[in-house]
Amino acid sequence: MKKLIMLLSVFSILFILLTFLQNKLEVIDAKIENLHYENNKLEHELNFIKTEWEYINSPANIALLTENYFDHRPAELINIEDFIKFILNTEEVK
Repeated sequence: MKKLIMLLSVFSILFILLTFLQNKLEVIDAKIENLHYENNKLEHELNFIKTEWEYINSPANIALLTENYFDHRPAELINIEDFIKFILNTEEVK
């Protein structure tokens, strides 16, 4: 009889511990699901922002914005002789 009571008490304690463990596992599982949801949401937002960034920084869009908002003309390159003449003329003026 003593063995039976001891055995029942051990099983009761084990079932109680198992219940607490199951509860902790459910809480952890809910947190993991929340983190997966947040991760997916942030990845979606990151992809959206990357897409916007690619559009905003595209050469065609930059050229369009430059034409609309700046008085911008393409720079003309000068050759070496003209550059040397320019430098020599500025030194004479000083």
